[in-house]
Amino acid sequence: MKIQNIFLNSLLVSTILFGTSCRKYVEVEQNGTRTLKTTDDYRFLLNNKGNFETSYLFPLVTSDNIAPEVASTAASVWGGSTQLAYMWSDQFFTGEQEDVGWNNLYKQIYITNEILAGVMDSEKGTESQKLTVAAEARVHRAFAYFSLANQYAPIYDPEKVSNQPGIPMLLTPDLFQNLNRAPLSRVYDQIILDLKTAIENLPNYPDFNYHPSKIAAYALLSRVYLTMRNFEEAGKYADLALALEPTILNLEDYTKNASFPRMIDDKEVLLSKVSAGYILGPINPELISLYNEDDLRLKLFIGNDPGTYKGYKYMKPVFNSGYSNNSYVGLSSPEILLNRAEIYARQNNTAKVVELLNMLRKKRFTAAKYVAFTTADVTADLLKSVIDERRREFVGTDLRWYDMRRLTLDGNYFKPISRTFNGQSNTLTSTSPRLIYPINERVLSFNPEIGQNPR
Repeated sequence: MKIQNIFLNSLLVSTILFGTSCRKYVEVEQNGTRTLKTTDDYRFLLNNKGNFETSYLFPLVTSDNIAPEVASTAASVWGGSTQLAYMWSDQFFTGEQEDVGWNNLYKQIYITNEILAGVMDSEKGTESQKLTVAAEARVHRAFAYFSLANQYAPIYDPEKVSNQPGIPMLLTPDLFQNLNRAPLSRVYDQIILDLKTAIENLPNYPDFNYHPSKIAAYALLSRVYLTMRNFEEAGKYADLALALEPTILNLEDYTKNASFPRMIDDKEVLLSKVSAGYILGPINPELISLYNEDDLRLKLFIGNDPGTYKGYKYMKPVFNSGYSNNSYVGLSSPEILLNRAEIYARQNNTAKVVELLNMLRKKRFTAAKYVAFTTADVTADLLKSVIDERRREFVGTDLRWYDMRRLTLDGNYFKPISRTFNGQSNTLTSTSPRLIYPINERVLSFNPEIGQNPR
């Protein structure tokens, strides 16, 4: 039990002090501190963006959005762990290094568990206020567990999921818990339960996009069900989100401006999350070839750098001028459109695919350069037309990695990826165990019962 306590304390904030100080903070009214008593106390935990907004980094690095060869000048600005992740190495960290992404997500889970354990019995709050706080905490917890499952657990396969190992699943703030992996099916059941329980107590839209809302919960449910290959439910929740009329920004409005809206002002962002670091490039030339030369995403969010990166690099965080170049990894309006388009593609509904792709693409070109898709543009491979649009839209986010993983179950839509770095070459195939991230050895040294992922 002591080992588990050390594990959780170090896990949550990369220091053993967090768990101990947190329990003192909650249980003892100390001089100069305040225990969690009132509903507002729990609301303040949710309002602290530092608790929930910063997430992880490596899905931006491990996906095929990054070039197959990296110039030494570019690699020199990456940390050692980024270079290891780029090559899908046996370990992404060495020595006493912590996995910041894992830590951040479990920290968020711990805080939401504290909120859910106490808010309904808190003082000086109405029942409605308490239910809203609990609902927001559930959405944050669901997002964290989905992110962990799609990095550190096997690819969800409906035919195998009953026997697939998941991740440690903690639902209370008790620091002395069984840390054996929960079955992957149970992890997903909990994600869905949290989101469906939360929906009725959330507003349609939040006052600020770092607060969960109904449309964000619908969007996340659509993403989760798409990953589970439950396409009927994925379409249902995409439709519920679309009924709330999510905003798609017209990029032509920003062609003459020096910057894009800050994330807090970006109406496309439904739930703000940012990467735990930044990767500006280099971008895979194969991805660049998917863009029309007049596509404003290519012009505004991607730059050509003949110096450090020796090619194209992702520039949206710089154009946005916020978060020290950290990328968006949350939920967005375009994802809803493209989730629904993918489901229509799988149902062979060409007309609806064209309609939804054009709803997005119309806002990605100037009016003078926009040419609408027709049936002839997508009939050669209806699903691929949506996958390609997802690649163009979600460059620089975590979604391509998640898409790559789930598309391994769709035959030819996953292509092997080969990389060369410092004289070493690796290839990632659709059956490669390296589609699952390694568990940090430091975590395993405290908690060997979790077990390492195959490499």
